[in-house]
Amino acid sequence: MMKDDTHLILHRTSQTEIRNGITVIVKGEGINVFDQDGKKFMDLDSGVTRPVHVGHGREEIAKAVYDQICNLAYFTPCQFANKPAIDLAGILAEITPDPINKIMFECDGSEAVESAMKLAKHYHYYQGDKSRFKVISRKGAYHGVNGMGVRALGTVMPMRQIMEPVAPGGIFAESPYCYRCPYGLNYPDCEIKCARDLENIIEFEGPDQISAFIGEPVQQGFGAYHPPKEYWPIVREICDKYGILIIVDEVICGFGRTGKMFATEHLNIKPDILTMAKGLTSGYVPLGAAGCSDKVYEPIEALAHLHTYGNHPVSCAAGIKNIEIIQREKLVDNSAEMGNYFLDGLRSLEKHPSVGETRGTGLWLAVDFTTNKETRAPFPVSNLMNIVARAKEKGFIIKCMGMALEFAPPLIITKENINQFIPVLDECIREEENAMGL
Repeated sequence: MMKDDTHLILHRTSQTEIRNGITVIVKGEGINVFDQDGKKFMDLDSGVTRPVHVGHGREEIAKAVYDQICNLAYFTPCQFANKPAIDLAGILAEITPDPINKIMFECDGSEAVESAMKLAKHYHYYQGDKSRFKVISRKGAYHGVNGMGVRALGTVMPMRQIMEPVAPGGIFAESPYCYRCPYGLNYPDCEIKCARDLENIIEFEGPDQISAFIGEPVQQGFGAYHPPKEYWPIVREICDKYGILIIVDEVICGFGRTGKMFATEHLNIKPDILTMAKGLTSGYVPLGAAGCSDKVYEPIEALAHLHTYGNHPVSCAAGIKNIEIIQREKLVDNSAEMGNYFLDGLRSLEKHPSVGETRGTGLWLAVDFTTNKETRAPFPVSNLMNIVARAKEKGFIIKCMGMALEFAPPLIITKENINQFIPVLDECIREEENAMGL
């Protein structure tokens, strides 16, 4: 265990957690990881931040990285190009939803979001709309924590509030969280008010000042929440009316997580700009990307932007091999099939008094908890964390998000893996409910 005398600073980890001891993961193999004492854990959130789509320990990707380092480890993304970046951009132009056709590479999802916002700003600038700088996000959204991106952060609030004042221009709409509707309405009688209210926000803020609307196809902030089918087409119609670009954030959803190569395929809309990361390399090396349509790119004479490690040849080589594995092993299809099977298993837990809703899109699933199924009363996060701890003690790594437990396993998961886990989760929930007196 890592103790508090370490020199390492951990992200989003309290001093109390460090004093209690932090698990050190030393090896990954398939769907499992091992700590420094040799204890095996089934990794049901793909490295917890969900990037490891092809599973742990893929020697093919390691070899691709090694070969590229030996050939060309680095060269600038400015006024020079490299072959892996050119090749990966071509692959992404083929597999991303229409009309995405131009790609730029960054280090991670936060940088991809930042770059997407810069692309939107550049587009409007070169169109003569130099006053457009505001970005509409949603309450409950997560779009990374870099400079421009943090202004769109609608969840994990201390991550934004501690850093305030942030870049101006962040606007927040309500999210399509039907289980706990922010308006107190019920779908479909609500007439999708959360989407239609977007027009009121635009009118209030000034249409000529708004650059883009950014949203995740499936939101992580509430735990893998898929919106009603009408939501995104309404958003698209309103944004088109006011000349506002749509940035679809596929950092988590992309590369098979939701049972499609990209979750945008579920939405029946065409994005102007698309962000990617995580499953792009399955986390083996850092890489993010922002893609845009020809319509967005063509007016931009020169992108006033530079990151040292942009278009990195080694990361792009890993991305090429990773996508090859996803396609060759039909992992997108497996995500859809195993996602349905996993969801059926989670639905068997709805017998518990604390289980309010089970949901999932492909292999991104959640169990939303409540202390009262009739009123959908909030569930204490401390008790949710107790369930996470109980599962870890029994050899399973899971996480909580909002008032839900979230599951995003590697896309190689099998029915046998799922059958092994569901009874354990059942036991963990029952133990916590007994401790709470539910």
